[in-house]
Amino acid sequence: MLTKRNYNSYLLCASSAIYLLVGLALITKGFYLTVLLFLVTVFSVVHHLNFKNLGLKSLDWLFSALLIYYLFYVLKIGLGYYMLALLIVLGIFRLADYVILKRGSYKIFNYTHSLWHLVSGLAIVFAVVFA
Repeated sequence: MLTKRNYNSYLLCASSAIYLLVGLALITKGFYLTVLLFLVTVFSVVHHLNFKNLGLKSLDWLFSALLIYYLFYVLKIGLGYYMLALLIVLGIFRLADYVILKRGSYKIFNYTHSLWHLVSGLAIVFAVVFA
């Protein structure tokens, strides 16, 4: 059953801070990237504090999509074999994470989605620094 009792918003909010740390680490790569990562952090935290609010979930997804757009089109990160493999792995991970959520296992989702925050944050660093 999907209940707030099983949903650990504190763990999910804490793991969302990775995007802020990544933004600060990459500030020399672009001020707007840092601002965007700050907004991703804010909307991720707000969404996870109010996880049943569809509007906040939509804003969380919107800023995530804007971040992806910024990385590929503004910073012109190429889609080589390593980037394609990274995107496939991230996509599979996110799909598995979503399926766990859909099945209603928030006890597991708390950990897998927190891991998703950490992995995707590190993927952003990898993409910006090494691509």
